[in-house]
Amino acid sequence: MNEFLAKIYKEANQLKTLTIEEHTNHLIQRIAELKKYDDRICRVVDNEKGFWDDLKIVCLLHDLGKVSPQFQNKLRRIVGFRYLQSNLKVEIPHNYISPVFTIGIYNSLKNDNQRFLSIFFSIAFHHDRKIDFDEKELTQAINELKCFLEQILSYIKEKIPDYRLEGELKNFYYSYLKSYLDENNEIIKKVKSSSYYILLKGLLHRLDYSASAFLPVETERIQNTTQFITKYLNIKYGVNELKTFQKEAEKYRENNIILTASTGSGKTEFALNWLGNDKGFYTLPLRVSTNAMYERVCDIFGSDKVGLLHSDSLFYEIESKDAEIFSFETTLNKINAARQFSLPVTICTADQLFTSVFKYPGYERIYATLAYSKVILDEPQSYSPKTLAMIIRALEEIAQLGCKFCYMSATHHPFVIEKLKNICEIMPPELHQESKHKISLIDKPISESINGILSKYSESKKILVICNTVKQSQELYTNLKEKCINNLRVNLLHSGFIKKHRLSKENQIKTNFQKDEPVIWITTQIVEASLDIDYDVLFTEIASLDAIIQRMGRIYRKKGRTISDKDNPNVYIYTKYPSDKHFIYNKEISQFTIEAIEKYNEKILSEEDKQKLMNEVFDVNKIYKTSFYKEFVNAYLLLEYGFQSQNKAEAQRLFREINQITGIPESIYSENENLITELIEKTKSNNLEDKLFAISELNNFTLSVPTFSKSYSAEPIFKNSSKDKSIYLILGEYTEYLGLRIEKFNNFL
Repeated sequence: MNEFLAKIYKEANQLKTLTIEEHTNHLIQRIAELKKYDDRICRVVDNEKGFWDDLKIVCLLHDLGKVSPQFQNKLRRIVGFRYLQSNLKVEIPHNYISPVFTIGIYNSLKNDNQRFLSIFFSIAFHHDRKIDFDEKELTQAINELKCFLEQILSYIKEKIPDYRLEGELKNFYYSYLKSYLDENNEIIKKVKSSSYYILLKGLLHRLDYSASAFLPVETERIQNTTQFITKYLNIKYGVNELKTFQKEAEKYRENNIILTASTGSGKTEFALNWLGNDKGFYTLPLRVSTNAMYERVCDIFGSDKVGLLHSDSLFYEIESKDAEIFSFETTLNKINAARQFSLPVTICTADQLFTSVFKYPGYERIYATLAYSKVILDEPQSYSPKTLAMIIRALEEIAQLGCKFCYMSATHHPFVIEKLKNICEIMPPELHQESKHKISLIDKPISESINGILSKYSESKKILVICNTVKQSQELYTNLKEKCINNLRVNLLHSGFIKKHRLSKENQIKTNFQKDEPVIWITTQIVEASLDIDYDVLFTEIASLDAIIQRMGRIYRKKGRTISDKDNPNVYIYTKYPSDKHFIYNKEISQFTIEAIEKYNEKILSEEDKQKLMNEVFDVNKIYKTSFYKEFVNAYLLLEYGFQSQNKAEAQRLFREINQITGIPESIYSENENLITELIEKTKSNNLEDKLFAISELNNFTLSVPTFSKSYSAEPIFKNSSKDKSIYLILGEYTEYLGLRIEKFNNFL
């Protein structure tokens, strides 16, 4: 058996081979690593010993179809080995040949058909490939294995002593393969939806992927979580013990929980303490906030225990490391470990987990992992109604498998609480008692805010202005710059800057609020949740209440900063003619927001008031006819009725609602054409390190525009197999100070 090839891989630019026996042994050895979470996994399955036996069986049998001469010759051709004789003209994927060996366990499981089918289908569909062969061709492929049968049986019996093959290998299962895809077959549907099958197939994927990557499937669990958190708080803030509500987390470790906690109250430490020594996934809406949380959790538990997972995590790791101690190999291994879910804690964006709700082929890998893990959802109110529905539906499903989740925010949508309340413990709210925000409603468009902004600037205030669109932010910035009063310090930040300029501006906005001098930052909603800043005054366009509350969180953020009834307002909300024309923020929800907060005009808005307003504005009886709520309901019902995507890429498009093109503005391309051309050439390198560094540097010149804008070249200047990762030439005026201007698209974000 050690002569049959399973894989060819590159190491130090040299071709290496891995035999079926070697690869399979790697899988079986890694089962012991999974057993580190045996206490959690065994709660998911009824048959503890039987499950681990079955997992060993699927590992042992899953690649035996690779003994097929056709598969062997495909690899042997590459490495120059002697060919094996084959008369088969149609290539049949090995995963559809491997199940023939399940005949040796059929008799021992014939009284438990569901268990047998779980094993059978886990092996047969551990790859997603077309069944474009007929029964006769499958029989021919099986017959070609018979001359190797003695070696194969000897190998199997060495691992499974009671394995019995009565008679010859035969094609007994072609109809099984076809039935797997029959959506009306109730027996198959029952098997595919069972926790036993999901865990068995999902963990086979985990073991297979980690063995192929030569990485562990699980590393050591974190012990003494509370001590790590307490030590971190002591070093960082001089605090000697956890707050009472943070300690309470230990009592709820076996519960799904909903926590309402003010920004800055310590809900992150609460959630991490709730994890205990369990495997955990900490999700956030934005990559920027995910990166910041990753650094924070690494400081608590150590970087060897924490992984970062989002679409640009590799480039973030490359760009953020100290050049003097940077190791490409170590960084790549760390990212791959995160992609394999190998680490005890993973910080990620929600799409990395919850796209699995679409049940694309192979989704079981994620559901099986979550079945024995815990999930933290931080700031979920930032998601669109559709995305929220997908997350809620996924939470319901993984909770049935055994997953525990902590759903936490400063404010919650009441209709979400209504959906989750039957499977959750609702924690007492942890709200600031300090008065932070006093609001003033201005019955004007934000374009008329200039005098108010300048008045606050003259009082030496640090001012944050948040517009709903890039175009409005640019116009306001231009108008303020034209004032040129005493070297007015005004800056602009929005999504229409290339990455290099945007990162510089993000660093600047985080630095400016710490200085003792006035400044004005004109921004868009990208600062709502992603940047940890603390300004003095907020001027904002009207938006939905959840967005307005998020925006408020960017001022008077630090503990001890308070406002009194006698003070002037520090939040000015402009309620007329929002620049997004309700394209971004639902018109009815925005109107409900105005009506609800009018009673607080020129008054202090407490943390408790904010949640009361959320309950009022998003009350189901009020919003059930709005397009906002219909989006949530329709997306939820679609999943409840069993909608599935064809593949993972489609699931990601549906979840993330990707509708953008990445490109380089014309002027930036012209100024840096030689360097950009050189970088594009380097992306073709066979050296992975050179290639990735080139892509990373190339990304510094890029930004994203809506696909509908049609403001990009017909052909990409850098082509990727995935269109959303290709780079186009962006048509439109660009400057370092204003960013990209696309005049005819008023709603460009």
